[in-house]
Amino acid sequence: MMRQTWFQLRRARILGARVYLHWSVFVVVFLLALLSLRSPIYAAISIASYLAVIVIHEAGHAWVARRLGYRVDAIRIGFFHGLCEGDAPDTESDHVMIAWGGVAAQLAVAIPILILAKLAGDPDFGYAGPVVGILGELNIVIALINLAPAPGLDGHTAWRAIPLLWQWQRARTTTKRSMSRLKRRR
Repeated sequence: MMRQTWFQLRRARILGARVYLHWSVFVVVFLLALLSLRSPIYAAISIASYLAVIVIHEAGHAWVARRLGYRVDAIRIGFFHGLCEGDAPDTESDHVMIAWGGVAAQLAVAIPILILAKLAGDPDFGYAGPVVGILGELNIVIALINLAPAPGLDGHTAWRAIPLLWQWQRARTTTKRSMSRLKRRR
């Protein structure tokens, strides 16, 4: 069994959290660089764009967690996944909001990129091609996949928002009814 090895980027911090890279990031970056010796700039932009998708997603979790008052200790970036580590949420609604934070961050980046690409009109984006293709189109696909309600994906937690909203709406309706009855009795 291969040991999970993470390398800390000593001075790098994302929203105050330490940043770690999985060994697979280095291997895949090296292999992609070897395969694209003819266009190293294009390869570097492609690799940076793909890793940015993961970083943006995990930073979204971290941002929401911090806004809710939780400590975020580390952000771990692997080539196919990421992980935001910190305090466990106290409430289910906080857990749900943190889960949605990653996808919301991805969409906040992808949508403007795709709008700008559409406004540009030229299908050949040159060196910006990987940015449009990866941080735009692929980013949305990854966000949608991550919203699947399967264990290990954010959708497993994020979709708990629906019953929480239903409970909130029922409680709100009950409170309004009770308040109107009290007003009528006076």
